[in-house]
Amino acid sequence: MAYQRKVQVTGGGTFLVTLPKDWADALGVTQGSTVTLMPNDSGALLLVPDGARERNRCELAMDGRDYVGLQRDVIARYIAGYDVIRVVGARIRPEQRRMVREIAQSLVGLEILEESQTAVVLHSVVSMRDFPVGQTIHRIFEITIGMLDDAVAACRTRDDELARDVVERDGDVDRLVLLVARQFGLLLRDLLVEEEVQLSRFHFHYHQAVADQLERVADHAVKVSRATLALSEDLAADVLARIVEAAKDSRRILTGAVQAFEERDTAMANRVLQEKEQRAKLLEWAQAATRAQPGNAPSISIVMDSLLRTREYGFNIAETAVDAAVALREEE
Repeated sequence: MAYQRKVQVTGGGTFLVTLPKDWADALGVTQGSTVTLMPNDSGALLLVPDGARERNRCELAMDGRDYVGLQRDVIARYIAGYDVIRVVGARIRPEQRRMVREIAQSLVGLEILEESQTAVVLHSVVSMRDFPVGQTIHRIFEITIGMLDDAVAACRTRDDELARDVVERDGDVDRLVLLVARQFGLLLRDLLVEEEVQLSRFHFHYHQAVADQLERVADHAVKVSRATLALSEDLAADVLARIVEAAKDSRRILTGAVQAFEERDTAMANRVLQEKEQRAKLLEWAQAATRAQPGNAPSISIVMDSLLRTREYGFNIAETAVDAAVALREEE
């Protein structure tokens, strides 16, 4: 619902606007209450009453939920930016408590601070200032590029232990990507956060876009590792050489794209994007490699497809770098 008010002027030249009574009553605004007025880039003025942030809590029923359903619902509320999530039930059993505890441990900054027979209360105990989004993006990249390197190394040497380690590391990327998504949710729910972190919602979405692309690269590093575990025989020397060559190419593109985004370097981003035309040649080679080793064809196809997709995600990041460079530079 939108409200319209006419601006009035006092004898001293002060501008006055009245507040809607139903809105004020709903939020407990009375005579003497303090409100915060914050302008944003669009020219709008946000009015926030004291205590509004204390309403940033929700409740979730435990009864009838399995682990996957509960995890999905908790993550949805975590991303939405809720600071307090109360999981309630007629009687919460020990195995249900373990479910809640495991889910909380998979999310950065979410802790169990209260428990009873009928409720488990989750609190977010970190602020956006604790995890600057630029540093978080760089950490996601470091983990992801390490996963990609090790996945290819495991494929080259058929190192099953290393391949399984790559699969386990995917959870670290997921936790940080969800943290970035939560931070964006907080910005959407509370514009005062923009003032605190000095980064607008408009500009933050570029960072989230990069985080999403890096998460997909990490997922493909996992696919390469699982394809390695499924190999029926050693890969032929020429096939391995092509895989290593494709991996180096994908790594270089991804690294250049992330660097271009971090440094606001449109020239570097455009140099990365100039390499998009090589995809057809690489696809032809991948098809030939699967024909040369039919026993390993499924794994070879998965590995090459994942490396090609990693290139594409790098190109997506480079395009984001071009789009974001001017806007992000203006913030500094």
